[in-house]
Amino acid sequence: MAANPQSFFRFAARYYPLLADLFSHDQGLSEADLRKLIEPIRAEGDPAPEKVIEQLQAFTILEPVPDATASYELTTPVRDLLSFLLREHRLTSTKVLQVYLSDLSELREELDSAARQNMGRQAARALKDISELLERLRQDSHSNREGIIGEVIKLKSNRERRTIRERFEIINHLWSRYLEPLRDLIDVKKAMDRGLDDLDCSLTTGGTTFVLDGGLVREFSRCRARLLRLRREMTEDFHESIREVEPLYISLKKESELVRGASLALERMDRSGLASLQLQEMMAIPVWRIEGSFADTSLEAFLHGIKGYQPGSSEPLTDAAEPTEAGFIPPTELFERLESALPVDDLLAWLLENYPQVELGELVRAYGRVFLDEPKANESKAIHFGKAEQRYPLDTATLVARPMRLEKMT
Repeated sequence: MAANPQSFFRFAARYYPLLADLFSHDQGLSEADLRKLIEPIRAEGDPAPEKVIEQLQAFTILEPVPDATASYELTTPVRDLLSFLLREHRLTSTKVLQVYLSDLSELREELDSAARQNMGRQAARALKDISELLERLRQDSHSNREGIIGEVIKLKSNRERRTIRERFEIINHLWSRYLEPLRDLIDVKKAMDRGLDDLDCSLTTGGTTFVLDGGLVREFSRCRARLLRLRREMTEDFHESIREVEPLYISLKKESELVRGASLALERMDRSGLASLQLQEMMAIPVWRIEGSFADTSLEAFLHGIKGYQPGSSEPLTDAAEPTEAGFIPPTELFERLESALPVDDLLAWLLENYPQVELGELVRAYGRVFLDEPKANESKAIHFGKAEQRYPLDTATLVARPMRLEKMT
């Protein structure tokens, strides 16, 4: 007999603390344990614990454990509902998802058969089953994502004080059982993608076949939209799960291998000694030996010889010589002298002649300043370059350039 939803949720709201306790017990509870959970939450006027247990069974919230006569557990639909509400998602194996895909393939064949025979009712039933299966796939994929991310958060916080090895075993289980098979399943070259492509084609063709039936055409369109949403969200769920799991998987794997290697090394040292590890051969650890050190008698004789030594006064430090400033060509002076010397047939030769004490770097800077850095100063001069290169030997280098000729503007 179907339960009244209003009565069910009213009862669940009244006894929610009891339902939360039952949800946290996976092994089932005896009738005596149920009484202990009911007594603290009873209010005046509430039924006796025996009556509450009967109501729990009447609403199909509890059922007997198969291997016990007086032990009870939450029914699967109620547990799934609480898991959804509490975000305590249970992971769905990839093999279950593959079964869903096989069912989708069979339903697609039924849909194609109904379309070929122009049987609208059969097509509507197939569409309903396909839509329900697509939503189940999507919800299971989303539950897997939430469950995996929740497990990763628990491992990162590590409130249970698990060892590195225990944490790696958990993350490796998630990786190998759920993520790696799912990566293979959603690969664009594999059966899932081809099957969903075929289903999309059948939905498009079926909508064309029943174009005169407006209601059925809308169902085809709605089912196709569900399919597109499934493909998009399933891929997003997978990539989001990978993004959360992969960094922790890699780091815990390295730490686990390091801890395991250290444990094996310590075990071998305990049995066979440090030499059994052959660290010097494998790691080339350097060895330092002290050789040729003088004896204690020699040191005593040296100290006896310097006993009573009185240092004399040190010579005063001489004043430092005046710092020599590196040669610098003031820009104002440069352009005044250059202006009075115009025309200049070769600027570099003129600089070498007029500033012989200047270093090479400052000489080149002055040369570039005339050509580039002072455009306003060049407004009264015309610049021309010779066709043939010339060499300018200096003390530290040899410059090669075409002569720059400067003339007054007419």
